[in-house]
Amino acid sequence: MEGSSETMADNPPIVVGVNGSLEGLRAARWAGAVAERLGVSLHILTATPYLGRNLSDVAAAVRAAAIVDHRETAELVLEETKKSVLEDRPALVVTTAESTIPANEALSAASATARLLVLACDDVTALGELLIGSTTLATLVHSKCPIVAWRGASTAPTHQPIVVGVDGCASDGGALGVAFELADRFGAPLRVVYSWSVERPAIATNQPVQIQWNASTRAQWRRLNRVVDRWRVLHPHVEVAVVCEPVKPGRALEIQSVGAQLVVVGSRRRNRTTQRLFGSTSLHLLHHCSAPVLLCPFDEHERYNESSAPPLHGHAGSST
Repeated sequence: MEGSSETMADNPPIVVGVNGSLEGLRAARWAGAVAERLGVSLHILTATPYLGRNLSDVAAAVRAAAIVDHRETAELVLEETKKSVLEDRPALVVTTAESTIPANEALSAASATARLLVLACDDVTALGELLIGSTTLATLVHSKCPIVAWRGASTAPTHQPIVVGVDGCASDGGALGVAFELADRFGAPLRVVYSWSVERPAIATNQPVQIQWNASTRAQWRRLNRVVDRWRVLHPHVEVAVVCEPVKPGRALEIQSVGAQLVVVGSRRRNRTTQRLFGSTSLHLLHHCSAPVLLCPFDEHERYNESSAPPLHGHAGSST
């Protein structure tokens, strides 16, 4: 990566992974627009394709062919992507790099000095990820910064809402802080979504769910508003709406993502099998949400202090 390590540490770039696809090019243009809004540089990275964990002879042959193809096309991919980004943002500082290691490893390594990692989201399903693999999820396991799984057609921030999922605990601070900062920089409203599962009586499956505002629910609501209010003070120009959805978090965020430009959520790191098979909120959104999804990874044992959360750098997130 070009530039001094001191400069990068003080003002880390946005890193975007590209592979020569149209989706990758659009993701790079979007990442460039976000970098301009945040006042940082953009680093474009291309690496050998991640081909999953299948160790068969056929997979080994495919991997070898992919490595050869990458070596032949990497320079052109970087050149064309940089040209396209600079056509949109001529004043933006853009650097490029080629890596010969698998994309998930190269992107995870780059996340250690990145403000934000952006990659065009591959198709993600629970079964497909278990058997084959996903660059997005493989990168998420080891990422040191938030990741945007980009999809859609927009190549720049808009004034559409940003949606963030929270659980009302201190660990919400990372995802919430990132969402507030981006809403502020984009001039977009913020929709804070708090959700929980509600048991429905068997005889009332066709009737609307009635929220039971018992003492526990009211306490959670007050705690949630205290967390949100801390960020309102830091970003007073952001228009904020707090929404309660009495459904599972993934479904709540999917509902609220309609018409949104971005969905932000914390992503707790789990072991590879449970993360793939048992339907985390992150996996649900990557599979079902049509808007770009920003994932803030954090470890199982971490408890996050929302009052000291460094925006858009390091690990953070809600426990969804």
